[in-house]
Amino acid sequence: MSDIAREAGVSKGAVYLHWDSKEALFDALIFRESERIVDDLLRRIEDDPEAGSIFSLYQLGIVAVIENPLMHAMITKDVRIMGDFTRRWAQGKTNRASEGHLFRTEMVRQLQAANVIRDDLDADMISYVLALIRYGFLTVHEVVTPDQAPPLAAVGRTVGLLLERALAPEGGADRAAGKLVLENTLAMLRQMVRQMRESPKV
Repeated sequence: MSDIAREAGVSKGAVYLHWDSKEALFDALIFRESERIVDDLLRRIEDDPEAGSIFSLYQLGIVAVIENPLMHAMITKDVRIMGDFTRRWAQGKTNRASEGHLFRTEMVRQLQAANVIRDDLDADMISYVLALIRYGFLTVHEVVTPDQAPPLAAVGRTVGLLLERALAPEGGADRAAGKLVLENTLAMLRQMVRQMRESPKV
């Protein structure tokens, strides 16, 4: 807290007026960055005429997380950046992982209903495979060095295109309906983050 106060150019007491511990300050930072990513995704989806498909979701979503160093470190549990905070957040991992899976599966079902994802595949299975791809994206740096990796934007486009060809209904996705689902889902996610931020405990 002393280091933070010094960097911010304020007294240590001034910091404690807002956050009663370094843990509380860290939580506030995580929630703020989460909201920033959601807002960034909403802007990107609204501005992208191609949005509304699995292609756009992965091209925009995963790239947005990777480009945010703190959120990338939190998701990949990078102890070099997160330190002891990784263990504290891991204590609630089971509940958060369960809630995250339910959230992802429900989004898949809504995209199936909106004719964005083919409905002859099991929603739980699709959700699981998408999680595999997402976490592979976030942890591939452990086995592939940066100089060996293609440009991030190009990788995002390629993965999105593969998903589009594998999961889109015959005749193509209804992008307008899909865009509405994605916007509604992100708005709900933003509300969830705000509720967590206002809760006395993580």
